[in-house]
Amino acid sequence: METTAQLHISLTFLAYATGIIVLIAGIMLTKVLFDLSKLTRNVDETVTIAKTELEPTLKNINKSVEIVSGIIIKTDEKINNVKRFLSKTPLKLLGSIAKLSSRASRGFWSGITAALKMFSKK
Repeated sequence: METTAQLHISLTFLAYATGIIVLIAGIMLTKVLFDLSKLTRNVDETVTIAKTELEPTLKNINKSVEIVSGIIIKTDEKINNVKRFLSKTPLKLLGSIAKLSSRASRGFWSGITAALKMFSKK
């Protein structure tokens, strides 16, 4: 009979201990869920604030990019117009003369340096 009483006391203690552990786990789970919902609300508010702040900034950036793009396109058109104009005028000959003279002067100076090197070795 003593073993039955001891077994009964042991099982009662186990039942109470299990109940307390389940209660503590439930309280912890409730706290975690409460903190998680609070975090979700804070993240939602942060995203909303970031969205309202970034939309005007992105619109300004898009306008700036459009303006710069327009300036670049107009500049390219003007440069092409100048190139077309220069290709039809006698200034084209001056450009080719300048290229030829630069080549000739490079050849002249390379010849001079070669001659100096040759004479300085002796």
